[in-house]
Amino acid sequence: MGEIRLHGRGGQGTVMAAEMMANAFVFGGKYASVFPSFGIERRGSAVMAFARYADAPIREHTRVYNPDILLMLDQSLTDNPTCYEGFKAGGVIIANTKHEQHIIDLQVNQKTLGFIDAVSIALEETGTAITNTCMLGAFAKTTGLVELEDLKKALPLFFKEKILAGNLRSMERGFNEVKILQFSPSEASGAQKDLLNEQDPVVKPPTITTSLESAWADVSKNLLVAQTGEWRYRRPALDKAACKICGWCSIYCPGGCMKQEKDGYFHPDLDYCKGCGICANECPAHALKMKVEEVI
Repeated sequence: MGEIRLHGRGGQGTVMAAEMMANAFVFGGKYASVFPSFGIERRGSAVMAFARYADAPIREHTRVYNPDILLMLDQSLTDNPTCYEGFKAGGVIIANTKHEQHIIDLQVNQKTLGFIDAVSIALEETGTAITNTCMLGAFAKTTGLVELEDLKKALPLFFKEKILAGNLRSMERGFNEVKILQFSPSEASGAQKDLLNEQDPVVKPPTITTSLESAWADVSKNLLVAQTGEWRYRRPALDKAACKICGWCSIYCPGGCMKQEKDGYFHPDLDYCKGCGICANECPAHALKMKVEEVI
């Protein structure tokens, strides 16, 4: 039995990617199981999905603690060490990134690394930054576990007409354009060995190492505020010539990030803006456009 863990953010289709992957395994004659794990149920927050595949029925229904394969849909997560916890030395990583050195520098002892700029491909082929189908194509090429044709069979279960056509193109480009590096994994560290040999993972109470989120200015001083802007891969850009200064964006912003500045216009607080795009969607004057940010 093989185990796969998918990492992404809300709104990127991480759970759907796992479901399409499971369908492809079944079309290829294997058994598969899949289920998600949500953190804060808000667009832009971290999301995980877990998948297993085998030649026999799968009885295991727990989350994947020690994945053989990591599929990273969001480029901002690729240099986050917590996303690699439990990863088996000698496994496979497929990442949406233009900066693969971030992963190599973490020394997580992968045998195979597939990487691709999935955001650019998704924007070109579907008009959105949803990378799931492109990353599934990259997954098929890097691992060889599923056939591209079986993945294509799964897509009509989730998409129709023009959306289906764009996602098929995105998947094919992911398959054809992914870059693959091979490594000779070094011996796993002592900490990794202990984790790999652990049969019954011990669940420890969480320790708060970062601030808790609060979007309001008048809350108790005992509440801390997390700078959630690091979740963002795109930001709202204001066209002042089109803006009517109606404040509609500040009303709809779920995090209270749109604030009126000295120039009279409403601007996002980029320390907290997650780039969800609600402000742009609701702006009656279409004065806000979502601009993709470069990840360094």
